[in-house]
Amino acid sequence: MKKFDAVITRIEEIVLSFSVLIMAFILIGGVISRTVFNSSWTFTEEVGTALNIVVTFFGIGYCARQARHISMSVVYDLLGEKGKKIMTYIITLLTGLIMLYVAYLGVQYTLSVYNLGRVTAALRIPSWITVLPVPIGFALGAFEYLRTFFINLKDKENVHISSLYKLGENAEDYSDDKEKEEIK
Repeated sequence: MKKFDAVITRIEEIVLSFSVLIMAFILIGGVISRTVFNSSWTFTEEVGTALNIVVTFFGIGYCARQARHISMSVVYDLLGEKGKKIMTYIITLLTGLIMLYVAYLGVQYTLSVYNLGRVTAALRIPSWITVLPVPIGFALGAFEYLRTFFINLKDKENVHISSLYKLGENAEDYSDDKEKEEIK
């Protein structure tokens, strides 16, 4: 499982990194071309939108694995260890199942776009390719949340907030005190 996890993580990191870099290059290049040369690149909006979809949806699984997802923890923080464990069971199972369902809906949508046979206006790429990251991203997110749920079932003593981190292991990354020390 660790080898599989390492491969998936590496693929996500490469896809996310290159998508952001290409998006920045193309969008900035399009602005320079339009401003300096008075000529617009016709494909910039299409590519920018497609890469934005890639970054958004491939980032779901990556952020879940790294415990970097948004969390509303007011109630959670007030609970004791047992309460946090129960809430973690509920949160990870419910989130994983919802993401799995949305991934299913994403597959249905991607198939409907495929069946329409549409292509993008500028690059003439089949439109289904641009929405394919949606079900993939939700499936990766579902996998991570469900995996965290099962890790918590197996480890009765600790609260795992992701497949990589236990509660409190990466809390220093979010500390305001650490930022204040770095500024000094």
